[in-house]
Amino acid sequence: MNTQATRSIRWLAYRVVRRFAIADVCHFYQSPIDAIPRTPTPDSYTIRSCSSNRLRKHASELDYTIPEQDLEMLDAGAAKCIAAFQADSLAGFAWVAFGTISGDMNHDGKPETGLPIQLSDEAAFVFQVLVLPQHRGRRLYAAFLSQMVDELQSEGIRYLVLTTEASNRNALRAVERMQFRKVGQASLFRIGPFRRATYPTLPNDIEFTVGRYVGDDTAARSS
Repeated sequence: MNTQATRSIRWLAYRVVRRFAIADVCHFYQSPIDAIPRTPTPDSYTIRSCSSNRLRKHASELDYTIPEQDLEMLDAGAAKCIAAFQADSLAGFAWVAFGTISGDMNHDGKPETGLPIQLSDEAAFVFQVLVLPQHRGRRLYAAFLSQMVDELQSEGIRYLVLTTEASNRNALRAVERMQFRKVGQASLFRIGPFRRATYPTLPNDIEFTVGRYVGDDTAARSS
């Protein structure tokens, strides 16, 4: 059996396990802002910083509720939101946060997989990117980050950090296109009495540290 087939079977098993147990493989990425390719804003769209008041105004266009905690962080300057509009309709947005990133801002949908991160003063963490279904396929994800990094650079931020769940192929492809560097991987598995958590040993030039999974009571370390 070739390597590609073996890898496909392994990830299929992982996706199956995720349906009935706690299973998370989290990839960590970092990129200098200078190295991120810039993507122009698509025709008929505008992309700009967005306030909490404007997000509340457009809340009815979303199929989920923006957490009040995120809006409060935006008001306090602990987060930044870039949004895309077509005419006066919301097309999507991207968020970054600064400083201490709590586990509820970095998880795969299950609270146990929350994984806190501590950023350096020169880094920002991408914790939410959403493109509404009718606007997908126009490279808005990349355009969001292009606008975001231009604004962050003027504010003294030099690095972007993000995480991606390992079976999210669309997100992984987007990150690879933008030339982010994978710098580590963490994992958490809880199936009945079996529990195991692993964490990365990060390179010296990384602008963040990783805490422990919310659902971790093992804290095994791996390189």
